[in-house]
Amino acid sequence: MGEKIEVFSPAELVELLRSPFGLEEAATAATPMLTVDLSESLRGLDEATVGDLVELLQSVRAVTVGILTEPVTPEAESAVAGFDVLLADADSPVADSVVAIDALDDALAALSTAIAANPQAAVAMGQLLRQRTYQSVPNGLVAESLTYSMLQSGPEFGAWLTERGPAAVPADEAPPVLAERIDSTLHITLNRPRRANAVSAGLRDALVEQLRVAAIDPSIDGVILRGNGRAFCAGGDLAEFGSTPDPATGHATRLTRSAGWWVHRLAPNVRVHLHGACIGAGIEVPSFAGTVLAAEDTRIRLPEVAMGLVPGAGGTCSMPRRIGPHRTVYLAITGRELDAAQALRWGLVDRIET
Repeated sequence: MGEKIEVFSPAELVELLRSPFGLEEAATAATPMLTVDLSESLRGLDEATVGDLVELLQSVRAVTVGILTEPVTPEAESAVAGFDVLLADADSPVADSVVAIDALDDALAALSTAIAANPQAAVAMGQLLRQRTYQSVPNGLVAESLTYSMLQSGPEFGAWLTERGPAAVPADEAPPVLAERIDSTLHITLNRPRRANAVSAGLRDALVEQLRVAAIDPSIDGVILRGNGRAFCAGGDLAEFGSTPDPATGHATRLTRSAGWWVHRLAPNVRVHLHGACIGAGIEVPSFAGTVLAAEDTRIRLPEVAMGLVPGAGGTCSMPRRIGPHRTVYLAITGRELDAAQALRWGLVDRIET
């Protein structure tokens, strides 16, 4: 059994963070996670203290977790929204808007374990979503890429690369992306089935080119995106991770060759069909689309924090726009897998295909 997790009241958290060394102590903790019971919805705090809490939550270098058991009062909304993760009992009246869990202690333990394993990436994930840059897609993509680039130089990603060891990407035996126009619709298919359609540089560039065609050609009024083989897309090709010459070049590449940006631009006319593994980029890019359909075998996961990174294909921008920041941070830090039914309940997909 792990160490018991300390749970603060809102007043106790404010007192801790107001102290001269409170922010530093939170940042240097072995597991930088601050958990607060919000069951009283901050009703006992005066307006100035609530204002301090809102400001302090922005600056703390720790993942902040709020526990809710009842609806939030209007006076407390801004403070509650400032937490990185919000948990609620599955039977509580607020479970529809946050992460509903059956066993609170288990959920907190899972968060604590994941944060302790990669604290820099976990905290960066929380800090990134706190800025709400996803409210503007261009701003969100820039902020995500800068955070990703910074973490590429960090020890956690370095440790992951060492554990992975040397890797080589096998040559594709066929074009990584297929495209066919039928009437006014462009059908795009990811075509690396032996690699579960993992996103290589070649697949990324080919996908961007086809999406550009759809954006440029006024006679195309619809795009349908699918994946060949057993999975829609297993995320970035892990064999290529760490191959960018330097973080600055990687940042420039992500912004100029972003499939997510083009899907966002075309969103009302884009329909994505998910099936099998939809990991990392395999859910981050589709989440920009106007319509996302999922087969019953769809499995969704964000693995990047466990690699010392944050999502880098647009997920910190696209997914909060569908499911909110608190659920996005939770998925990214824990690496929890969602099935099609849960993804539908959360609004990450629009319909399940049978």
